[in-house]
Amino acid sequence: MKGCHLGGEAFDLLVTAEGARRFAAPRIASRNLHGTGCVLSSAIAAYMAKGLDLAEAVAQAKAFTRRAIENGRGLALGKGAGPLIPAP
Repeated sequence: MKGCHLGGEAFDLLVTAEGARRFAAPRIASRNLHGTGCVLSSAIAAYMAKGLDLAEAVAQAKAFTRRAIENGRGLALGKGAGPLIPAP
């Protein structure tokens, strides 16, 4: 469950039959957040395809998405929300 639109700390929840795990990090100030959910879900799938278990895939994907937000926060492309810049 993606919870970052709630304000405050940037967090997401992984809910499985075994329980819930919270993944949290300080919020990055950026107007370029278009596509964060798509980047996160794609990164989770990619890390699982590489053989990571679900919880580790989510942790790695959260870190990847954070780097993409940091990489894109200085862009000034137009009037709306800009993109992330994914990079390894």
